[in-house]
Amino acid sequence: MSDYPTDLSGLSGARLVRLFLEAVDTPRTTPAEWAEFFDFKARVFTLIAERDGNPDAAQAAERARVNRDRVLNEIANGGEV
Repeated sequence: MSDYPTDLSGLSGARLVRLFLEAVDTPRTTPAEWAEFFDFKARVFTLIAERDGNPDAAQAAERARVNRDRVLNEIANGGEV
């Protein structure tokens, strides 16, 4: 189970950044851990994009979703990530 928070809506921008940086520094060894990280990254950047109208954050969120989906597809197909 992931240690990433599920509800990010009440967090300040500074707290979001701290959580994201902690997540970046956390080692990941399994495809499932990578998928969870990319999901969390997508949620963080989606929230930033929505709050600030930031197109760069929206693009980062989309890339994270693509990476998450790629990893999940690899897991489903039994392949290596």
